Order: sequence, then C-alpha cells, then structure tokens
Amino acid sequence: MDLLARREHSTQEIVTKLKRRFGKRLESDDLVHHVVDELVCDGLLSNERFAASMARQLVGRGSGPAKLTYELRQKGCDPESAVASAFPDGIDWFSVATDVYDRKFGSKPVPEDWESRQKERAKRGRFMASRGFSPSHFMHLLEAMRAGEETMD
Repeated sequence: MDLLARREHSTQEIVTKLKRRFGKRLESDDLVHHVVDELVCDGLLSNERFAASMARQLVGRGSGPAKLTYELRQKGCDPESAVASAFPDGIDWFSVATDVYDRKFGSKPVPEDWESRQKERAKRGRFMASRGFSPSHFMHLLEAMRAGEETMD
C-alpha cells in the first residue's frame, strides 16, 4: 500500500518491487502474485490507469510519439490504448513538438554565419529526435529557421 500511495504502478512494477523488498523472506513468489491479484480485484492497482497516467506525464514533459511508445512498452503497457485512454481526442504531435521546440530554443538567437547556422540546425534536429519526434513533426520549425537565414543574407 505504501508504494501505491505515492503514484500509480503497473502490476509488473509492483511484482518487481515486492520481490526486491521481500524476496529473502518469501518462500515462493505465490504470495506476491496473490497480493497483486487482490489489489487488482479491489481496484487499487490498474494497468490501464497506470498507462494513461504515464502517457499524460510523458506528453506533459515533452516526449514525442517514439519515446512515449518506448517508455510505455518498457513498463509493460500497450501504448495505443494508453494514449487513447489518456487523450480521447488524440494528440496533436505538431503542437507538442512546437511547444517543446519553443521552450528549448524560443529566445535563442540564430547564428549569422552559414556554417554556424547549419550546426545549430543539426543540434536542434538531434534534440527533437532525441525527444522522440519524427522529422515530419519538427522540420517545419527548422525550415522557419532557414527562412530567417534568407532574410539575414
């Protein structure tokens, strides 16, 4: 109960944590699985609720679709149902990418010389890709940076 009071957990996480915490005192894993089954039956533990919560948290932190899918699968959740549950109207990934880009690079000036601008564009692209966005989600932002280049030249 102490673990569940802090945040939502998946059944996989709870089993792992309980085995780690009480593993030496347990004769078999049956007790852990029995306790987890009771928590699920009582509605205190829900993989669906955990997945939706995690999806909202990851999107709120600025994770893109690839990172969201990866993180949810690592926790043993189905990404499609988690996103559908957390965001019934869907997610506008272009808007999320724009928000992430603006938070990171919004007020940062664009370098004046061509070589530095290209390095900056590559750096920004790598950052967005590392957040799990596909190039289609952020290339328009880098193109806007290029459009700014033409006005400076």
